[in-house]
Amino acid sequence: MRIIFLFTSILIFNSAFCQKVNVVDFEVVDDDTILISDVPEVEILAFKNKEERTKYYILKRRVLKVYPYALVAKKKLHEIEIRLDSIPKRRKRKRYTKEVTKWVKEEYTERLKNLTMSEGKILVKLIYRETQITSYEIVKSYRGRFNAFFWQTMAKLWNNNLKTEYDPVNIREDMLIEHILIQARLEGKFK
Repeated sequence: MRIIFLFTSILIFNSAFCQKVNVVDFEVVDDDTILISDVPEVEILAFKNKEERTKYYILKRRVLKVYPYALVAKKKLHEIEIRLDSIPKRRKRKRYTKEVTKWVKEEYTERLKNLTMSEGKILVKLIYRETQITSYEIVKSYRGRFNAFFWQTMAKLWNNNLKTEYDPVNIREDMLIEHILIQARLEGKFK
């Protein structure tokens, strides 16, 4: 009777106040019931002051705004690679990449124009995070060296760098971005 009451109260408490816990098993040791379960890892961020906390929340807003674009870029690059593998002739590949470039410009130019410079920097990092290829290398491989050089120069004029890599181990901002993305996935904002 005590076990049923304990089990029921744990389930009610769990559903009302806690994160989801995957119950694996109950074990009785010396008339004590022990719950054995998988508990998700909890990370705790410590901020030095209010200003650092404010910067974190600004970064969070920016990351959550541009991350869907990085996911779309990953998906589209995968589709392009599959399609290019099926096109045997170089000339037809080049025509296809021009068509895709035109479509991307039509579809995303207005939305990407509304990004701030710092959101653009974050987007470059997130594209690298999702594809493991720098934005510069993506442009270079699909549109050529001249276009890559041109867009890198334009990025430099706007205080950005298409060759930026994502390094959450050594760069604090990247570590915070990774934390934000993990939290967003746990909250179900992204898959």
